[in-house]
Amino acid sequence: MRTKIAFFYTAALTLSMMLLAGQKANAGQLYNSWDYGIDSFNDGSGGAVFDIKGMAVKQSGDKVYVALTGGMPLGGTTDSDDYWNPGHSVDIGWSDLFFNFSGQDFQTASNNGQLFGVKFADYDNGLSTGVYQGVTAKSITQEHGGYSNLKWYYDWGWGQNNTQGTDLATAQDVYNYYYPTTVAQNPTWDNTPILNAISNGTKVGNISMLSDSQLSAAGLDFGHFSATGDYTVGFAFDKALIGSGDYVSNIFLECGNDGDALKSNFKSTPEPDAGAGLFIVGLGFGIIKMRQRRKSLLA
Repeated sequence: MRTKIAFFYTAALTLSMMLLAGQKANAGQLYNSWDYGIDSFNDGSGGAVFDIKGMAVKQSGDKVYVALTGGMPLGGTTDSDDYWNPGHSVDIGWSDLFFNFSGQDFQTASNNGQLFGVKFADYDNGLSTGVYQGVTAKSITQEHGGYSNLKWYYDWGWGQNNTQGTDLATAQDVYNYYYPTTVAQNPTWDNTPILNAISNGTKVGNISMLSDSQLSAAGLDFGHFSATGDYTVGFAFDKALIGSGDYVSNIFLECGNDGDALKSNFKSTPEPDAGAGLFIVGLGFGIIKMRQRRKSLLA
């Protein structure tokens, strides 16, 4: 019996260590079960309202949780200086969130209709909020007074460290992800559109908006990275609505004045929580100690 208990304890310990190691391997900015993409704090062209500080994604059971933080409120803002229409104001807000499981660059995946998209901000593009599959993307930056291309954004001096988060830290990293190799190696104002909105796709489900208290209860903590913005937007949806495996998730503002991205992984079958494994370890250790104490009392 003693041998069986020792074996049980060893197996539980091994399982727990494997779970913890697996969690650490999923993303470089993993904290409290959330994967974080922490953006530069000063690359929002136009001021603090256009500065994204970070994004975070968490898979928990059959749900996916997403949070975005920065200077932009969910309802957007009004800018009095529309670059493309001088003398007129323009509304600017969050654009759509994309998930790319294809292993291809973003533009190629978009051309092939292999993206998943989430519309969470209620701007007027004819689509209701929710999760979309078979997505192609388009640019709406000029409609919102912004940059017509990504090269222009960088040429104006916004290539900060962590330019689109810790996973796409340099301008070249960004080019390599968003465009085919021929474009990434020779980016120009003509070949680097900012594709930031769902163009076409099939809606497959709804999202649930989350309050700050709900996000906090789910373990979200941008403050751990000193990255809490003036506004935090959060929502959740069913994991079954999108793919599994390695992905890149990314988002821009409608004007293209900032963007953020995150590389991570969704499991098709969620792994047991590491805390459960550690509980098993503690239980096994406790059994062993109890039996040793009983034996010493009977001796």
